Amino acid sequence: MAKILYHGDFRVHNPAPYYHPENPYRLDVAMYSLTSHGLLEEATLVEPSKADVLSVYASVHDPGYLRGILREPPPGEVLWVDPDTYISHGTVRALQRLAGSVVDAVNLLTSGEKLVVILGRPPGHHAGVGGRALGAPTLGFCLVNTVAALAQRLIEAGGRSVRVAVLDIDLHHGNGTQEIFYERGDVLHVDIHQDSRTIYPGTGFPWQVGRGPGRGTKININVPVDARDDIMLHALSEAVSFISSWSPDYVLVSAGFDAYRGDNDMGLIEAGSKYYHEAGSALRRLGVPVAVFLEGGYGAGLERGLPALLYGLLGKSDPIRDDVKESHKHVWNEYNRLLSMLKEELARSG
Repeated sequence: MAKILYHGDFRVHNPAPYYHPENPYRLDVAMYSLTSHGLLEEATLVEPSKADVLSVYASVHDPGYLRGILREPPPGEVLWVDPDTYISHGTVRALQRLAGSVVDAVNLLTSGEKLVVILGRPPGHHAGVGGRALGAPTLGFCLVNTVAALAQRLIEAGGRSVRVAVLDIDLHHGNGTQEIFYERGDVLHVDIHQDSRTIYPGTGFPWQVGRGPGRGTKININVPVDARDDIMLHALSEAVSFISSWSPDYVLVSAGFDAYRGDNDMGLIEAGSKYYHEAGSALRRLGVPVAVFLEGGYGAGLERGLPALLYGLLGKSDPIRDDVKESHKHVWNEYNRLLSMLKEELARSG
C-alpha cells in the first residue's frame, strides 16, 4: 500500500497577511481531493519525522545559502527573498519536516516500498545550488530542492551504481534540478514544460542536454503555447521512453499540476486528467519504486490532476475522465520542431 507523507507543519510556511498563490490552502485542496476520491482508503497517511535542514540539503545546496533562508522573521512578519518567494515565521518548521520526509522516504523506498508521496510544501524544483538557478529572475516560490535531495540520498544509500530518474511534469522548467545535476551522469532529468521562450524561468531549452559526464542525461521536452491533451500525451510517451531505456533504479516525480486546464493564469497549456493518469500508469508499468513530490498546482490541478496521477500510479482507472482535447495543427508543427531539435542534440551527444 502506498505511503503518503503529510504533516500540519507544512502549513506554517504562510504568506499571511499578504496574498500569494503558494499558500497553505493548497494542502486543504489536495487533502480534500484525496479524501473525496477515496485515495486515503488506497494509501496509508504517515506523519513524517523532523530532521536538520542543513544535514539533509547541504548535499545539493550551498550551506551558506541554506543558513540564509533559515533566518526567519518574527511572528506576523514576512521576509521577501525576491518578488516571488517568501519566508515566514514557521518556514523553518516546514523545512525541517520536509527534511524529515526526505529521510523517511529514502528509508521506505530502500526497504521495498513501491510508492511514496510527499504531500508537502514549499515546492522546490526552481531552487538551485545557491538559490536562483541558471540566471532565473527569482526562486519561483521555492526554497529547497526536495526532489534533488531525495535523489542524492538514494544514490548515497545504494552506492555509485544506483541510477535515479527525475520526471518533472510541472508547467515550468525545473531549473534548479537541472543545475544541480547538469554535469552528473547518475541522474536522468526529463522535464516536460511550456516552451522556455514563453514562461518563467526562461530555461530548459532543447539543446540543454547536460555537460561532461551528464551529457545526454538532461532532457527538456518543450511544449508550445496552446498544447492540449494530444500533444501532452505524446510528450509524456517520449519522456517515459527516455526513462525506460535508461533503466533507472528509482523514479522521482516533480509533480506539478499547474499545466491542468483552468488551474491558474500563469501558463498557457491545457492538459486534462488523462495526461496525469497516464503519467502515473506509465511509471507504474516501469516496475521500479516511485516517489512523488508536490511542486506547482493551485486549484483545479490539485482537485483533479492529483487524484488522476495517484490512481494511475496505483493501477486503477482515472476517477476524473475529462474529455480529451486536440491541439491545432500549427501547435503540432511547432511541437514537432522543438522535439526534433532535442533529438538532434541528443544524437550529437552519442
